[in-house]
Parts: sequence; C-alpha cells; structure tokens
Amino acid sequence: MLTDRHEPWTGQVWTGQARSGEAGTGQAGTGEAGTGQARSGEAGTGQAGTGQAGTGQATGRRSAAPMRAGRAAGPDGAAGSSRIVVADDGVELYVTVDGPADAETTLVFCHGLSSCLECWENQRTFFAGRARVVTYDQRGHNRSGRGSAGSATVAQLGRDLCRILVEVVPAGPVILVGHSMGGMAIMALAHAHPELFGRRIVGVALLATSAGGLGGVTLGLPACGARLLRPLVPALLRLLGDDPARPGRPAVDEVVQLLVRRYSYASQVPSSVREAAVRVICSAPAQVFRDFYPALTAYDGFAALAALREIPILVMVGRDDLVTPVGHSEAIAGALSSARLVVLPKTGHNLMLERPLVVNTALGRLLRLVTRPGPALRELPAAC
Repeated sequence: MLTDRHEPWTGQVWTGQARSGEAGTGQAGTGEAGTGQARSGEAGTGQAGTGQAGTGQATGRRSAAPMRAGRAAGPDGAAGSSRIVVADDGVELYVTVDGPADAETTLVFCHGLSSCLECWENQRTFFAGRARVVTYDQRGHNRSGRGSAGSATVAQLGRDLCRILVEVVPAGPVILVGHSMGGMAIMALAHAHPELFGRRIVGVALLATSAGGLGGVTLGLPACGARLLRPLVPALLRLLGDDPARPGRPAVDEVVQLLVRRYSYASQVPSSVREAAVRVICSAPAQVFRDFYPALTAYDGFAALAALREIPILVMVGRDDLVTPVGHSEAIAGALSSARLVVLPKTGHNLMLERPLVVNTALGRLLRLVTRPGPALRELPAAC
C-alpha cells in the first residue's frame, strides 16, 4: 500500500483559464479539492494487478510486481482480470480491468515513459469500487511487446489506446487519464479521432505532460550545461540500447536511484514510495527510453487539443517537476477554456506516487462531474 504521509497543506485551485498556483485539499486524506466538501478515504490498498503477458515479444525485463495469471485483487471483494489486446501492427499489449462490470463510467489510465501500469496502483485500488478501471503497459514496457523498429511513435501510442478502447471498453462513457507520455498518447488519439471526445470520452486528465517543446527542457540544469549535454544524448541513447537489463547491474541501478531522487519527487517521501518508483522504472527495458526519446522531444500536439475543448479537462503538475515543467501544463490549460489547472507545491514528476491522495481527490471530482452524461453516447467504431 502506498499512502501520502506528507504534512497537510492548503492552497487554491483555479478553474478555467490557466494560472500558476497551488492546489489545496485541506487535511490529508480528506476534503474535496477546491470545494471544502468533506470526503474521506485512503489513497489505496490492495496488491498489484496480476497475470502474465501472453505470447507477445518479450521485453527482456522483469515485471514491476509478482503476478498470478488472470486475476487482479480489488477493494471490497471486487476482482479484476488481465488480458492481451493486439495492436494494429500485431504487438501484444498487456491490459488489466478492475471494478464492477456494470459501472456507469470507465477510467482508462495511460502511464509514461520508462514506467508501467503499476504506477497507478493507488488510483486503481481507490477507484475500482466506484468505476471500471482499465490500466495497461504501453508498448515496449513491462509485459507488453516491443514492436518493430520505427513503431515507437506518439501516433502509434494513440492507435494502441484506440485499440484498447475498442476491445476492452466498447460502450459507455470513458475518462482518460494520462501521465507524461501517456498524456501525449491521449492527444494523439484526439488528433486521429476527434469525434470520440464528447461522444464517448467525456473527461480527460493530463498529469505532468506536454503538448510540445520537450526538446528545450533543461532538466533543471543551467542553460549552458543543457546545451553542452544535448549533443551527447545520441551516444547515451545508444548505450541504453546496448544495455539488455538494469537489474543486477549495480552501476546502472545507482544511476536509477539518483534519477528517482532528482526527478521523481520534490519532497521527502517514505522509503516505500521511493522503492516503488525504482521498481516501476526498472520494469521497462533500458532500450525503451532510446526508442521513444526522439519522438517525444519532437512531438507537437497543440492542434489535437481542439478536440478537448468541449469536455471537462483536469491539468495537474508538480511545481518542482523538472521533466515536464509547469509551463508545459500552463500552455495546455491556456489552450483549453474547459481546463482546470492544478499546480501541486513541493511535488515532482511522479505526482500520482508522491501525492496520491491529492491526485485521487481531483480525479474523483472529475468523475463526479461527468457522471450521468447526456443520452447521446454511442458505441465505438469497430476499428480505429
């Protein structure tokens, strides 16, 4: 179980046009973000999802958590399942489904680069009692297949997400939640299928993500240092491609620990939370960063945001995020009049692990906002 054990903190939440600020929840574990309405609940309990990833191409890495075939524990006796969804290019994607089968709304969680579906454990266990919850490993990550050379693109991630919706959530309202690269996958889906947004997809949460300009991020380095480092990136990525696995390689593991301390969190989190981030990062093959990095730094998804303008949008970021700095979320919210921007103080890139109670409260507000939408919902097309 991961819980937010930080000191309580307060602040403000803005609605509408983008503004830089701090989100407030009142006392830790209770409260409605921005409304003051009391609501209690722990961030999440239960074990990680279960199952092994079929027969797809092996990623060459261990899973983030031990798995038993085909079942996933959920709260209040609810049981989930795991399955394989085959992408349009034949790559097998590992998917877990939790929560009541007859739930009115489905939450689909899309993780970021060098992560896996277990990063959503707090959200999965929190929401599985009140909605259907779908999580999956992005291609090349953890239990999903890697795909052929050239398939590591944001557009392909959008097509993968579309296939998962068609196969796993063929009907009913959907809320998409994307962290970092997962947010870009949602934008790619919006670019390819804007007709789904408002008709089937009734809400979107974009956590610590970017619609473009990541190539200019300095990762907290001085501008001159970033300019010196940037020409070395291709060589570093080639080294990552030659590294078959991180576990058991002390030097690489130390680098991972350093990166977690520097970029995942901005506060003193419990050791269990730090270890969770390390497990999540080490679940992905080292090559996956090399495969996706060029596509992410070149991505421009601002045109896709037009499809999101008519539905409720939550944009959330840590004030101390060095990977996708606050300005990137402000730019997204500034392009969306329906967006609610939440900036978390003393929070880094992995905000759903560092501040699970706050993230769950904000997502819960979004879920209640879109519950019982209009009757115009239709089924997804047979193919994307």
